[in-house]
This record gives sequence, structure tokens and C-alpha cells, in this order.
Amino acid sequence: MQIFMGVRKELWEFKKTLFWMPLLIGIFMVAAPLLKLLLLEGAQIRIVIEGVSSTDNLTNAQGLTRLFLATITGMFAPFILVGLVVQLYYFITCLFDERRDMSIYFWRSLPVSDAQNIMVKLLTGALVVPAIFMLAATSVVFIFVFLALVGSCILDFGYDISLWALWGSADIFSNLLSIWSGLLLYALWMFPLFSWLMLASMFANKAPFLWAVLPVALLLVIESYITDYLKLDAHFLRETLLEYFALATELIPNSFQQVGTPKFILLSALWNKISLIGTALGIGFIYLTYWLRVNRSHL
Repeated sequence: MQIFMGVRKELWEFKKTLFWMPLLIGIFMVAAPLLKLLLLEGAQIRIVIEGVSSTDNLTNAQGLTRLFLATITGMFAPFILVGLVVQLYYFITCLFDERRDMSIYFWRSLPVSDAQNIMVKLLTGALVVPAIFMLAATSVVFIFVFLALVGSCILDFGYDISLWALWGSADIFSNLLSIWSGLLLYALWMFPLFSWLMLASMFANKAPFLWAVLPVALLLVIESYITDYLKLDAHFLRETLLEYFALATELIPNSFQQVGTPKFILLSALWNKISLIGTALGIGFIYLTYWLRVNRSHL
């Protein structure tokens, strides 16, 4: 119950961002294609739909399936990207703001330990925040499914290209389940970054963003200078960071691009991104964050 109330407290503090951002993106994602369709005449709509199948040499239903799956991918992309920005902002400010406005003393007066507060903030930023944006994206997907089914009845495409058949052939639930199942693995993959940002948020007296970026940038500059001076070939830190955080093409499920491919390649790709060393570093950063909160809670 305390963890649940702690998450509610975090959401309450960021309620404007976590409510209005997904809502505005969802409204735009729904309104933009509908406005485009309204500007097209019925004949043009039929030409566009038939053009998909003729171009790819697929049946009408398969052409619509590919079009719809590509639409799902396009719907999730802006939600995930904006959600990532909100996540990074949350982690950078979650511990700094409560010290700046002195609200930390009020929250610490409650019968909740510092360790629990740290865990609640980590849970909120790593899982709850992206889940809100993914829920908004999923809602938009089902809105489009509903509109597509209504449109198939109104325009009377016929059974061969009926969007009722598309509902089954597109395997919508499987693709959505693949994305949602990757949420925990995504959090584990990004855990070192999230914990580092929390440490910077707890340590900084001013400008937590700079405290999060400058140490890493300084280490990269020093490594580059030493490597060039000693004429070494490898840049260990730079290559390690690039390899760990690189967004490889394998992270995009092929099931969104080609009908009939494996549905859960995303889970395998994310699992391969998780590193034992990275997780250990994340645990170390979280412990330092906890130690600073216990021993140094003022600016």
C-alpha cells in the first residue's frame, strides 16, 4: 500500500506532463490521418487502398494488413520517443526538485524510509511513466481499429478486403503483446542510465543535467587525449557506451514490416542488450543515491 501511495504521489507531482503530453500526441495521431481522409474523395480512397495490394503483389487483405501494421508502428514511435524524453527529465529532476523546494523534509517526516522513496522513484520512472505513454498509444491503436471496422462497413469493400478479415490476419494482439512484454526488459537495459541520472539529481546543488552529462563527456575527452597521445587503436569507454546504448535495427520487430515473421524478436534483442556489468553499475549508483539522501539531503 505504501508503494502504491508513493507512486500516486510521484504521478501527482508530474500530473500535467504525464496527462497532457500523451493526450496531445494521441489527439494529433487520430486527427491528422482522419483530416487527410476527409480531404480525399471516395474514389481516391479506393485507389489508394487498391494501390497497396497491386504494388506489393499481395492479395487485398494482405496489402491492408501490411498497411495497418505499419500504421501501428508509426503510432507507437512518437509516444515512445516522447516518453523517453519525459523519463530522462523525471530522473534528472525527481530528487533535485524535492530538495530545492524543501519538500523532502515533509516527505521524510512520514513513516516511509529513504530506501523505499528511492525505489518508488525508480519504479515510477522506469516502468510507470513509459507504461502511461504505451497505454495512450494502445488506445490510439484500438481507436483506429474501431474506425477501420466502421469504415469497412460504410465503404462496403467486400469480404476479400474486409477489415473484419484484417482484424484476424493482422495479429494485432500479438504485436501489441510483444511491445508490452518488452517494457520490463527495456527498464533493465536502461537501468544503468536511469540510476546514474538519479545519482546526478541527488548530488547536484545546481544544474543536475550538467552534472549528469559533464563527467561522462570529460571522461570521453580524457580517454580520447590519452588514446591519441599513446597512439592506441581502441577507445574503450566510447565503444562500450556505443555498443550498450546503440539502437540496432534488430530492436524493431520484423513482424511490423513483414507479415508472417516471428513476433517476439524484440524481447530477444532487448534481453541481449542487458549486461551484468551494467546492472552492477546501476546498483552501485542507486546505493550512492540512497547514501547521499540519508547523509546529505540539503542543497
